[in-house]
Amino acid sequence: MHPLRSRRSFLALAAGATGAAVVAACTKPPASGTVAGDGSVTITHAFGSTKIPAPPKRVVSAGLTGQDELLAVGVVPIAVTEWFGNPPFAVWPWAQPALGPAQPAVLNLNDGIQVDKISALKPDLIIATNAGLDADTYKKLSEIAPTVAQSGQDAFFEPWKDQATVIGQAVFKADDMKRLIDGVDAKFAGAGKANPRLAGRKMLIVNGLPNADGVEITPAGWRTDFLGEMGIAVPDGLDSFTKGQHAFVPRDQMATAFRGADVLIWTLDADEQRPAVLADPTVAQLSQAKANRIVFPNRDLSAAITFASVLSYPAVADQLPPLLAAAPA
Repeated sequence: MHPLRSRRSFLALAAGATGAAVVAACTKPPASGTVAGDGSVTITHAFGSTKIPAPPKRVVSAGLTGQDELLAVGVVPIAVTEWFGNPPFAVWPWAQPALGPAQPAVLNLNDGIQVDKISALKPDLIIATNAGLDADTYKKLSEIAPTVAQSGQDAFFEPWKDQATVIGQAVFKADDMKRLIDGVDAKFAGAGKANPRLAGRKMLIVNGLPNADGVEITPAGWRTDFLGEMGIAVPDGLDSFTKGQHAFVPRDQMATAFRGADVLIWTLDADEQRPAVLADPTVAQLSQAKANRIVFPNRDLSAAITFASVLSYPAVADQLPPLLAAAPA
């Protein structure tokens, strides 16, 4: 499997990313947009600012998850970027209804942003958040069309609300996007109220098959905020395993590190991998395995958790809470 086809490998790669975009994190606030008297929108970001004169008609999503934000506000991109899983047109089931019959071109980041392919599409806006954009590539893209870059906080995977907000502003749908973001928060809060057994429980998201050295987990941060909105806490004591948005627990420390979790939410790339997880000798000795307190979301739900978007999170809020509530106390 190519490293960019694996969500976990790419998250690890992104966590260790270097370059101007990451260096700028120390000084740049989140990207933001302003509306001028002539109706244009200007977005500030890691490489300066981008003026978008009018609502765009031909939008390219050059980053890994931007298609969801565009589709959420009714903007169908002419090109999207594949991350993992190879869904049709790089659009997962939760976003397929918004895509409809459209068939956008599919780009990838296997060798960096495909500048020439984007140029051939003649876009009038390029959304390059969550694309690992550097200054040189930003310059090339900006010569093609107005380009919206990451804020500078992270070259990849900025907090989902920040990315969604900026994309909404860039396509002149700021109010619509705010309503959608607020709706996601309300949906998770509602899911917590509908499943009161979740309140106060501690849960940890574990990602993928363990390897010889250990296993990846999702550290506390914006990617676990949705759990908190449902009344679920992330266990303490995991900071030493964490580097940015990435965390890895060595095999010989898994039992100790996971001890504080009532439930493990174990996401996988394929449902067929579940038996291998449970057969792993270290996993089999975990208290959660012995008590049947490992919850395996299916492939699409695992992907929705990882995608962390304004369209994927409603699917998570609908499907995950009943699974977690059914786990033995």
